[in-house]
Amino acid sequence: MVLISAPGKLMVMGEHAVVYGYPSLVTAIDERLTVGVEKIEESKVVVDAPQAGDTRFVDEAVRQAQKGWGIPSVGFRIKTQSNFSGKYGFGSSASVTVGVVKALALLFKKEVTSRELFDLSYKTVLAVQGMGSGFDVAAAVYGGTLYFIAGGKVIEEIHAQYRESNDQTVSEMPLIVGYTGVKADTTMLIKQVAEKKEKNPEKVERIFQAITKLVEEAKMRMLEGDWERVGRLMDFNHEYLRDLGVSSEKLEAMISAAKKAGAWGAKLSGAGGGDCMIALGPSDKREAIQKAIADAGGEAIDVHPNAQGVRIETTDDQKEEFIVVDKDDRVLGFRSRYDCHHDKSLIHRTVGAVIFDKKGNVLLQKRSSSKDTGAGLWGISCAGHVRKGQEYEETLHRELQEELGVDMPVTPLSRFVVQDNQESEMAALYRGVSNGPFRINHEEVDRVEFFSPREIPFKVATKEIVLTRCAEVSLKKAGILS
Repeated sequence: MVLISAPGKLMVMGEHAVVYGYPSLVTAIDERLTVGVEKIEESKVVVDAPQAGDTRFVDEAVRQAQKGWGIPSVGFRIKTQSNFSGKYGFGSSASVTVGVVKALALLFKKEVTSRELFDLSYKTVLAVQGMGSGFDVAAAVYGGTLYFIAGGKVIEEIHAQYRESNDQTVSEMPLIVGYTGVKADTTMLIKQVAEKKEKNPEKVERIFQAITKLVEEAKMRMLEGDWERVGRLMDFNHEYLRDLGVSSEKLEAMISAAKKAGAWGAKLSGAGGGDCMIALGPSDKREAIQKAIADAGGEAIDVHPNAQGVRIETTDDQKEEFIVVDKDDRVLGFRSRYDCHHDKSLIHRTVGAVIFDKKGNVLLQKRSSSKDTGAGLWGISCAGHVRKGQEYEETLHRELQEELGVDMPVTPLSRFVVQDNQESEMAALYRGVSNGPFRINHEEVDRVEFFSPREIPFKVATKEIVLTRCAEVSLKKAGILS
């Protein structure tokens, strides 16, 4: 199974104007939606989206990927899971669209750029809802905080400054979010503004131009780290949104309460009418602002901006304990998988096997896209980490059965320390002989293939096969690479 997650979004400034080609500021938030895709034997698409109810975006994403990228019409299961509710207006439709399209690209080995991912996902959203500027799609794809113009004419990441302000250290955009409890009808509100623009084109155009000036200045102030000024610009932006008629009594009450509690500025976020409001304020006022929002009848939501865009998620248990050793393989203690893969000073035990068939060909495996290290790269026949309470050879036999569905006698070849950009391993290498048949665990292994020892160096040199660092060293120790 391929697991992908994409972030939600919050519009910072530029609502409604962005629909007409004016710039906006949007930030990805750390509430994420996860999509899992796997092939199945039945020739149909099975969608399991318990939190969505509406699977139109999933269905259309599949159709667009098949049409645009030549994704084959085979059977697969798509499962979605979100840690945020669609009621908040965080852009769950865009998140699930981007997640499905990215997962299908990985599952069917389509190498696509972020721009290509945005274009197909945006096309999907337009096909379903008939309108939209695409800022929510851009946030899901690229993450961070973006300066965005409709349709992706401009997608520019803002590398904001975070500095001391009012004797306080600002570590990120000091954003505070409140939910009204009212689900906004985005399509209706966009049509409402369109009708107002048709009746009073000059007035609405002046509003959009004024909002644009605020967005442009806010972008510069973010780059300088002047969040207090950005807050004031948000105030001005909200006044224009009020003139467009998209605010509400509940939004006004929450925004006013946040400002009275010490926020530098506050405004609605999104189409209006409901959903969320946002505020910027000093950290020592954060709790007071959140309480004020709640006292005004809203729900303070703890989310963080500038989140990572769409990404591959791992099926590996990050809390699993590995054995940590010194360079002489003396046990020093135990640390989690996550710690070992994020601290190169932690040498941890791993074990692997180079398996030959009876003709002398070498079995290599392509690692699953859901692995937390070396995802999608080629490795030796079988490999794994030595868990707390296990020995090398015991671990190897477990891994052979888990990854390949086989077991066999093995003989030791070598033991060595190997490092890559992410981790340090004490690797014990073994040799085995088997013709299979192999029963692949696709959470661990994408596929396996026998190669002649003579062809492996050529395929590695031409990058037809890209090896993990440990696999490269292991094949040298086995005499297959020089």
